[in-house]
Amino acid sequence: MKKVAYYLFSHNGLFTFVKRLLAIVEEKDAATLGLAVFVDMVKRLFSNFDKALKRDMVDPFTVKVGEADQERDNRFLGFKNYVNACRYRKSEAWQQAAEQIGRAIERYGGDLYRMANAEESAAIRNLVSDLNTEPLLTACNTIEAGAWISELTEAQEAFSLLEQQRVSETEANYFTLGETRKPLVAGTRSLLKMIELQQQASNNAELNQLVEQLNNLISQSMASARISHTLNEKEETTN
Repeated sequence: MKKVAYYLFSHNGLFTFVKRLLAIVEEKDAATLGLAVFVDMVKRLFSNFDKALKRDMVDPFTVKVGEADQERDNRFLGFKNYVNACRYRKSEAWQQAAEQIGRAIERYGGDLYRMANAEESAAIRNLVSDLNTEPLLTACNTIEAGAWISELTEAQEAFSLLEQQRVSETEANYFTLGETRKPLVAGTRSLLKMIELQQQASNNAELNQLVEQLNNLISQSMASARISHTLNEKEETTN
């Protein structure tokens, strides 16, 4: 199965990709192919994303929350990459401290930036709490990671504040893009992975045809997404 660079998709682009993907998959007998549970999951997540997309323009917090989410993702990735780099320092004390912190990061999720908003917030808070408690506090001081942790903490607090403001001004069942995009991407990844595994295990002719159709969709969608992404970057640079 070809790879999908989901980050290249705009919200509308992701909507179109998943909609076309589901249309292709649902032409087959999902139950017979062992895909029914995954298809139903993606359909539910897609429905939530659809609602968020339709209501996006009336939510003044959508852009702000999205930007704040990206900011904390960047701060986490920066911290994680810094810790990984410290594993290659000459000092054994730095290496050991980085290994210790790295294990803590993996415990809460090395890819926690892909989690749904509430789950990511909980993971970051728990991680930061551990980092500020011994023995990890000493390890962080050893590799001089204080500034990275402070920036991550500030980014998480800024995100949480915007979330609280949005919740206070919108109804409780309001679907937002920030809350629905990441689960949809995760669910779509799982569906495509299951299709790939089923094909490898059974070499079923129908699955072979399905994978071929999906590969064509992925190729077309990635080509369009890359063009749009490049044009948007050029526009931002011009502006």
